[in-house]
Amino acid sequence: MNYPYQDRFQLFLNQQGLAPLTIKTYDATLTHFFTFLMDNRPEFAAEPKLKNLTESDVRAFLTALKEDEKITLSTYNKNLSHLNRYFRYLFTHQLIKIYPTLTIHGKATSNNKRLTTKWLEKLPDILQDEHLHFYTRLTIFLSSRGYTVSEFLAPGFENVWNKLSPTSSTEKQFIANFNQFIRPLQELQHSSRIFLKQRFSPDNPGLSNAGLHKYLCQDESYLGFSLAPKFLHQSFILYELGHHPELSDGQLMEKLRLDPASLLYYQKQLINRK
Repeated sequence: MNYPYQDRFQLFLNQQGLAPLTIKTYDATLTHFFTFLMDNRPEFAAEPKLKNLTESDVRAFLTALKEDEKITLSTYNKNLSHLNRYFRYLFTHQLIKIYPTLTIHGKATSNNKRLTTKWLEKLPDILQDEHLHFYTRLTIFLSSRGYTVSEFLAPGFENVWNKLSPTSSTEKQFIANFNQFIRPLQELQHSSRIFLKQRFSPDNPGLSNAGLHKYLCQDESYLGFSLAPKFLHQSFILYELGHHPELSDGQLMEKLRLDPASLLYYQKQLINRK
């Protein structure tokens, strides 16, 4: 079955740079959701209009997925993320007057903490996950290289980006895919920066920290851990400290670009985590 505003939403997702296969996963979730409503909510089946849809309907669908279909927490969060993006699109384009997923939050997984290093071990999968926006994946990738948000949002960082060498075939493919994604925006904005606004902004084309935060927030519940760049950077440092006990303090300060006080702070943090 088709769902309301399917063609317009598909076009929006395509404009956001999502791959056709990813858009199909959105279609599958939304088709599943509206089929569920038609089968389980007589009032909606009698008059299948968005104005008759409520937050309770969304919660009932998610509960059915969890209890009847025995989906994992990750799949639960993915379905909620699909529904949230759909309803946010409808609401911001004034196609609905309510936002039924506004107060529904993703289920916390065991690694839903501010500081977790597990994302570094899952980096290849994250870079290949087209459900995530390119800016989210780029933030995670650059954080895995030890760069801070103030560095990679700054003018001129594209020179660093262009010299980065991939360490795996996955990284090589991601870099190529990202460059293909960002090129039209660079042409639109007449800028070589790698974090750019979607709308033409000749005086200030670069994406701000607040602007980046909006992309990261959209993907945070799906991944199940904080995507705040400062926490990604801190967890990167803890990961490096834990995996390189053979390095001296001087070598660690040089490698991680830390002063003595900062190094001592993170060393204590690492001990407390054990």
